[in-house]
Amino acid sequence: MLASIPYRAGCQVLGSALRVSLLIAAVVGCGDPVRDQAIEALGPEAPGVPPGPFHRPGQPCLLCHSDASKAPPFSFAGTVYIDAASLTPIDEVRVNLVDSLGGRFSSITNCAGNFFVRPQEYALEGPSWVSLQRDGVLREMETPIYRDGSCAGCHVDPVGPASAGHVFLIDDPMVEEAPLSRCF
Repeated sequence: MLASIPYRAGCQVLGSALRVSLLIAAVVGCGDPVRDQAIEALGPEAPGVPPGPFHRPGQPCLLCHSDASKAPPFSFAGTVYIDAASLTPIDEVRVNLVDSLGGRFSSITNCAGNFFVRPQEYALEGPSWVSLQRDGVLREMETPIYRDGSCAGCHVDPVGPASAGHVFLIDDPMVEEAPLSRCF
């Protein structure tokens, strides 16, 4: 078909087609490839656990729960376990947040140990300080949070130079009595 179009006009048609193709590719590929790769690395959902408040404990929630995704956005979210030695989730832990402007908000963990805060409930004005509380046990995070509100952004296993380990309530099960879960 281009053979019947003069050379200069054919180049203009091809140039226009190339610009349209690049525009379409830019619009379709609007995602963040680093974020997309991190989400892919999380793997599939656990069998029998549908997406919702009980899924993906211990994973960086805000990878998917942000303004850039289809999942409802969270300003803060994470998972709390009973102690540092186990991955047993603990329910009914009050997660207390205080931001740099003195704003306060609390959320309660569910049976998967998960908690989340929606932006319309509490918009972080970082840095933020966190404490955990249940049945007379109080644990305060030693440093403020300056990064995103996804606990597993810093708190992953194993403990090491880049991670403080998972979030837990009981420091020493030999000294502090672990509250019983009301879920199991």
